[in-house]
Amino acid sequence: MTVTTQANGEPLVRHAMRDGVAIITLNRPPQNRLTRPLYAELEAAIRHGVRAGARAMLFRSELDDFCMGGDFREWPHLETHSARRERFGYSNGILNAIESLPMPTICEVNGRAYGGGFELALHTDLIFAGESARFRFTEATLGVSPLAGGVQRIAERCGRGVAARLVMLSEEITAAEALSLNIVTKVVPDDSLAETAMRHATQLAAGPTRAHAVTKSVLGAWSAGGVRAADEVMIEQVSVLLATDDVQRGVQSAITAIEAGLPRPEIPFHGQ
Repeated sequence: MTVTTQANGEPLVRHAMRDGVAIITLNRPPQNRLTRPLYAELEAAIRHGVRAGARAMLFRSELDDFCMGGDFREWPHLETHSARRERFGYSNGILNAIESLPMPTICEVNGRAYGGGFELALHTDLIFAGESARFRFTEATLGVSPLAGGVQRIAERCGRGVAARLVMLSEEITAAEALSLNIVTKVVPDDSLAETAMRHATQLAAGPTRAHAVTKSVLGAWSAGGVRAADEVMIEQVSVLLATDDVQRGVQSAITAIEAGLPRPEIPFHGQ
């Protein structure tokens, strides 16, 4: 990236492309606190990945913690209701864009994911955590409720009672407990976290990304309108999906194999 907003000339968010995966790395020492400039660079990195043809996106940090949340030192400068609405509408819009990306997204969580960092992770499809990772909504210690969609996304994954407990009591939970609550997808040893997350991201990028996009769309419809709404979206989008090159090649290879009495071969998917 060409944006360099830190005193040392380093970007707040780095990005790279590898094997079809856009790798987006938070880079604001010491805690990756979220600010408006960081969100701006995060949005630019996401757009760069999309334009570069990414088929999956991986969010990560190279610091000791993934992200300790929002930098509340910004908040006293938001002196009017409209200024506060604009500021949090801006950052939530970027997080919602991550959630709506038509490709698989993974968050690689090392160390602590607190407050807005926890919420950033919740906007991705899959969360991979190191064994020492910790998750917490710290907003109650400031007298505020989560500002980036954490309440409702925890409730969606774990139920209302768990959301109330984690947010109101501001309890820190381990990676193992987050896994048991269906917040986290996998927990792996800390020293293999980066390799595991990248391996799964590469697998997703090489897979049927058009089908993954439909899966995300159906889940989004279910979240917004329930099972019947998701049914309608599913029928329409699968009908479109069946005409794509990936599906036609996949189905034809399966037909050929079953008629010849052979195992179905693996085929490459191109997202077309």
